[in-house]
Amino acid sequence: MRTLRTVATVSGALLVVGCGAPPEKNSSASEAAEYGTTIDLADDFDSEGHFNWGYAAAPSNWDPSQSASGGDGNFYEPVYDRLLSYQADGTIVGMLATDFEASEDGLTLTLTLREGLEFSDGTAFDADAVKFNLDRNRSADSRLAGDLHQVESVEVVDEYTLDIHVTGAIGALPTALSSRAGMMVSPAAVEAGTLESEPVGIGAYLTTEFVPGAKVEYVVSPDYWDPEAQRVASMTYYYMPDDQTRINALKSGEIDGANIRPTDFGPLADAGLTPIVQASGQYVYIAVNTSKEPFGDPNVRKAINMAIDREGISEGIYDGYCTPQIQPFAESGPGYSEKIGDGLDIFGYDPAEAKDLMDAAGVDEPIEITMMTPSVTVYTKIAEVVQAQLSEIGISAKIDPVPPAELVQSFALEQTAESMVSISTSINDPDVVNSRTLAPGALCNPGKAEYPELIKWGDEGAASLDADERAPAYEKYMDAWVESPPHLIPICMVHAASAYAAHVSGVQQSVTGGPNLRGVAISAA
Repeated sequence: MRTLRTVATVSGALLVVGCGAPPEKNSSASEAAEYGTTIDLADDFDSEGHFNWGYAAAPSNWDPSQSASGGDGNFYEPVYDRLLSYQADGTIVGMLATDFEASEDGLTLTLTLREGLEFSDGTAFDADAVKFNLDRNRSADSRLAGDLHQVESVEVVDEYTLDIHVTGAIGALPTALSSRAGMMVSPAAVEAGTLESEPVGIGAYLTTEFVPGAKVEYVVSPDYWDPEAQRVASMTYYYMPDDQTRINALKSGEIDGANIRPTDFGPLADAGLTPIVQASGQYVYIAVNTSKEPFGDPNVRKAINMAIDREGISEGIYDGYCTPQIQPFAESGPGYSEKIGDGLDIFGYDPAEAKDLMDAAGVDEPIEITMMTPSVTVYTKIAEVVQAQLSEIGISAKIDPVPPAELVQSFALEQTAESMVSISTSINDPDVVNSRTLAPGALCNPGKAEYPELIKWGDEGAASLDADERAPAYEKYMDAWVESPPHLIPICMVHAASAYAAHVSGVQQSVTGGPNLRGVAISAA
């Protein structure tokens, strides 16, 4: 089986050295550094057990092609296997595809599929079904089209082999196929028009109840190809956008695990729960619509960069567990520019200089804008800090919290706000910044801004599967970014975390920013 290392493994040691270590003066963060990234599988797990999980985001429907946020994947993963699988340490391996291989010219990725599988409605899983899914996911009607932007055509070679022909950017394709764009749904369910309300995939679990905005009930899928992913008989996933609600549910035993903020490590550990944490490729950011004045001016975007106290947000909201930097690439990946580093010496916190830039851009009157943010506690708090800091340079922002599933729809498509504060939840590859955010036709580029230098170097950087071959182009990419910053303004790289009851095992925190719950187990009472 072919494997692909897309980023360096982020070991526990990196949590206390080069990847945004918390300051030593912060005792709670120092204590948090003691926690690992994995809870190993216990020997005494109960295969008839039930796992209750709380998460801050949930899908509005069951069609991955209409997914508005990467956070949807948490609820999708039990029922939708992917072509490839992104492991917790950043390695990509086969899943529904047993092997993947790039051609010498870098323009074709050949997939060899697992044989003898069926979707949960009995539809055969074969190359025709994969072509149907990939063509659908890259269509103009799909919200995942940006993740497969490089795909030119999908060719069925035989029943269990297909070639994916690309125009370039093959380096990002395996990562896309290990995420939502690689989730396989039944073609029959799509054609019947039932997929949005009833998932039909190949997965370790089936859904038995879906209460939108509340919860999903899952049970084991019979005759599943990988029984090691089925260590509990049933699960309930709860939508809990409020941080404190999840904390209270964990402490009371209402749920067995939940995504948390690192600032909650100490209280949860004191309550007998086990936190785990991993530096991730996700970043908190501000985005502006360049078609709304004055955000089309790069000097205004420079001013916003310098108005934001990235270190203050990292320490004040994340206890230092969000690496402050101006580039949107994790230090462990091929996109990170060693030359630029965190960039705080380039766009450091300097409200006075930021105000001068605004004046030089001819912005001498207060600007009133709407700033959207997910209706999740941590992001509304960040938005409030950003609101206060932007006010120092004459930008008055009204915060509009909306459900995560509606955020991209409202900001990017309906354009009901001039800006948003959110977290990246796309695939963990540097090419996604161009494909989903910076390309003129990208979903999250509502102003249709053009960045020819970024597109040029981004395309060159994405042309190989080899991280070492990709890195030089991304150095030039970040030079162009600094020269004329785009509408995407990173704040810090998040260290994602979750916590579990003492009887939970077999879980990991992934470099993608999400938990890996495949094979979660509950110990017998």
